[in-house]
Amino acid sequence: MDADQLLLLQGLPLDEDLTEEDLALLRRYSRTFTGSYSHTLDGKGRMVVPQAYRDRLGSKFCIAPSADFESFSLYSNLAWARLRDRYARLAQLKAEVIEFQNEFDALSFQGQECDGQGRILVPAKIRTRFLGEEKDVEITGAMDHVRVVAASRSEEQYRRFKENLPHIQQVIGELDEAAQNRNNEN
Repeated sequence: MDADQLLLLQGLPLDEDLTEEDLALLRRYSRTFTGSYSHTLDGKGRMVVPQAYRDRLGSKFCIAPSADFESFSLYSNLAWARLRDRYARLAQLKAEVIEFQNEFDALSFQGQECDGQGRILVPAKIRTRFLGEEKDVEITGAMDHVRVVAASRSEEQYRRFKENLPHIQQVIGELDEAAQNRNNEN
């Protein structure tokens, strides 16, 4: 993708004065999944995939556990393959990773696609393990994948985040300061 196409994709005017570093940032994050949507699974276990995510996922994608096994995710085939390859490489180093990899594989469903109304049928095993009886879900962008979590769990996670936010902000400040110090030393 050339610079003009990237600027148009980002909604920026073509005469925007951007550095190569700016263009690299736009390229890096142009395919990032962001945003949050609330949906409900229908009686057959189907869920609408928000339009904002469908194009980035591709016509076929993978449903698999999130890394924390607290939710499930929609991965483009490439994002899933990269994650799967990472686990395979780590499994050669530690036996515990083999157990993790086995569970990840058991709950990975490749070749998924949306129907004409933008819905996917969430596999029964995924619904049982990650949603239980809950039908309301929060669908959120998570960098290179889309995370789907039960609405009640999402609320609990947000509450914990808000409680921990001052500490998180302190850690971010410390990391920023350390990075600036390293840059000043160079």
